[in-house]
Amino acid sequence: MLPLPPLYPITDASRPEPLSAQIRRLGEAGFPLVQFRGKPLDAKAQWLELRAALADAAANGGWPFICVNDRADLALLAAQEGLAPWGLHLGQGDLPASEALRLPGLGGCHIGASTHGPAEWEAVDPACDHAGVGPFRGTATKPDHAAPIGLEGLRAGCAELRAQGLAPIAIGGLGPADAVTCFEAGAEALAMVGELHRTANPGALGWEVQRARWQVRPPFRPGQGVVILGGSGAGKSTLGRALAQRLSLPFHDLDDVIEAGQGVPVSAIFAERGEQAFRVLESRLLPALLTTPAVVALGGGAWEAPANRDLVVAAGFAPLWLAEPPTRAWGRVGQDPRRPLAQDRSAFMARCATRAAAWSLAPVLLPFGHGPEDLVSAMMTAW
Repeated sequence: MLPLPPLYPITDASRPEPLSAQIRRLGEAGFPLVQFRGKPLDAKAQWLELRAALADAAANGGWPFICVNDRADLALLAAQEGLAPWGLHLGQGDLPASEALRLPGLGGCHIGASTHGPAEWEAVDPACDHAGVGPFRGTATKPDHAAPIGLEGLRAGCAELRAQGLAPIAIGGLGPADAVTCFEAGAEALAMVGELHRTANPGALGWEVQRARWQVRPPFRPGQGVVILGGSGAGKSTLGRALAQRLSLPFHDLDDVIEAGQGVPVSAIFAERGEQAFRVLESRLLPALLTTPAVVALGGGAWEAPANRDLVVAAGFAPLWLAEPPTRAWGRVGQDPRRPLAQDRSAFMARCATRAAAWSLAPVLLPFGHGPEDLVSAMMTAW
């Protein structure tokens, strides 16, 4: 099932703030995925805002991912400009998902559907990998919504979608007080519009909802090994050490293991042998770190290799993507001489954007400005 962030923000075109600015603000707050909903703006206004948002995200490491609501035509235009969105969310009356994936440049998109009752839950286009379930209750941000389904409807819809391998998103008039209830009912994420845009601190709201999901579904089991992945400067090693100490498990930093074995720093390996030689070393040394439960921090590029991902899963470790906005990570490590791939900002951002697709295959850890000790405590809420 597609891993999704616990809170799925949606833009609100009724607000005076431009949609592209809303997406930028939410990305800076720590949200890795935002849905672009442009109604009731006309097509031209929506296109200009979407193009601006996608270009801004592309320049900042692909952060945040953007999912376009309803407008396959605008997603197609974006793809023609080299700005294909992360996804496309389609309503029951929109272009079928399987047809949308045939549009030039959109074959790699994640497709979501809107579902409102048993007939729709049971007939989701197989091209979809996630779907909204609702509305849970009525909402002023969508006055033409279907009849609310309530808790029992949400539970039934989530069960049906999960049985098909789809990630269910609870939609419709939700706030943080609904989080635990919705996650217990089987939702993978909560979509929010009004509650999110009314708050002065959206990151705090995201943190609260993430804690609620971990309370219902902890990110790892007692005694299970954990692999932390993500970009350079995300804080993987610092978090890994704190988590290992709390779990009384060994900690391994794969870069440190490579340096110890080779007798030279990573920067020297890159300079003298090239990046590919370093990747070979990563794949060769990783299996030994997965033989017994431990906390393992990977280098930024290690998760791109399918063989490494398969090793982690086969070993029974829980992979977790420590997802920080790339601009924040660059502020920490930019031009650090010990980090050969963090010398040029444009190259750093482009690499983040390329790697994000692989990182997002793992469940996400979102700091929202919190330090490692807060993250560790929050992850262990249900223990």
